[in-house]
Amino acid sequence: MKETKIKLRLFFDYEKEEKWVNHMAEKGWHLTTFGIGYYAFKKGDPGEYIYRNEMIYELGSKDDRKEYIDFLQLSGIELVKVVFNWAYFRKKASEGPFELYSDTSSKLAYLNRVFYLFSSVFFINVLIGIVNTTLLSDESKNSINDFVGGLNIGIATIILFPLLKVINKRRNLKQKLEIFND
Repeated sequence: MKETKIKLRLFFDYEKEEKWVNHMAEKGWHLTTFGIGYYAFKKGDPGEYIYRNEMIYELGSKDDRKEYIDFLQLSGIELVKVVFNWAYFRKKASEGPFELYSDTSSKLAYLNRVFYLFSSVFFINVLIGIVNTTLLSDESKNSINDFVGGLNIGIATIILFPLLKVINKRRNLKQKLEIFND
């Protein structure tokens, strides 16, 4: 029976999360499932797999997603799990480097999808936060609207940091694309 390990961690930066999962794999702990703040690992050979996470949001219909995942699996890539619109894939490290996006144009298209999701969540939370703390707020000190509005502003602030990182990466990739005409 293989040893298992449960880790509870909350990441707001999907690249740091992926780096941590790969660090666990280097130590022989291979991701078997995940959820929001929850990760389960099974003991195996150190460095056996390389992991990549991907937002599969806006890939079209469920048939398009299935077709995409089937295509990856034909390339020797294994789907670990899909949670909401995020998926973890892995590939045997012995088969060489593992990148889901190998050229600048496809990386930029992926970052655009991440940008639209993060910016939508950011602006919706800012809007709801402002409406709750200003328009719907009453004079009492125990207003639920103030609490909900503050919660929305807090969520927007947390999302702002990875959003700014994605904006910076998009700008750098666009410059690289213009320079090298990839």
